[in-house]
Formats: sequence, structure tokens, C-alpha cells
Amino acid sequence: MDDKDTKAVLAVVQRAVEAAPGRKHDLESAMGIGHGRLIDLVNGQLELRSRHLTGLARYLEVPASDFYRLALGDTERTARRRLEEWIDPHSAPPFPRRDAAPAVPDDRLRALIREEIAAALSAKR
Repeated sequence: MDDKDTKAVLAVVQRAVEAAPGRKHDLESAMGIGHGRLIDLVNGQLELRSRHLTGLARYLEVPASDFYRLALGDTERTARRRLEEWIDPHSAPPFPRRDAAPAVPDDRLRALIREEIAAALSAKR
């Protein structure tokens, strides 16, 4: 993984850590890092290891692959092959591959956001 990819994964880890319920002490234990070291992990002073990701994933009850899928979404969408094709080309994939949703043009996205904000504001009145 190049530095850009590592930073992207760390950014997702940081968001997950910030959103995680419970005490940070319990989260650090689940991730297998020393107490008080979360900040070192997210700022890159502590090397991110697979056990950290899998521990965080178990703590949050999500698949560990979500960290990579969210951080490296462009790679996910543009990959020409799947790992299953290399490992066992004759087996069916464990789950069907989903195509990425088509990109929404910026002007349409802005309009959708404005509509949602207007609807929320009028609902408060």
C-alpha cells in the first residue's frame, strides 16, 4: 500500500474510532494496542497492523473489509479482477459483486442537498 492509501485507511480508522461506542480503554483493548495509544495510531506514529483493524472491526461488529472498501473505493470500483479469481477461479464468489452507483453530477447533488435542507427547515416550522 502506498502512503496515500495508508493515509486513507487511517482516516477511516480515525472516523470509526471517533464513532465507536463505549470507553476508549475498551476499544484499545479490543484493538490490541496500549492504553492511551489511539492518538499515536491515527496520526501514524504507531504502525497500523491487521490485528488493529480486525480488533476494531470485531468491536464495532462490522466486516474488516469495510475499512478498505471505504478508504479505497476507487480501487474497488475500477479493479478488473477479484481475488477469488486468482485463488480459485472455479468457485463462485462468496457474495455477488455490486457495481458502484453512478456518480451524481455536482449541480444535481447541490440541488438535492438544498431540497433536503429546505424540507427539514419547513418541517420545523
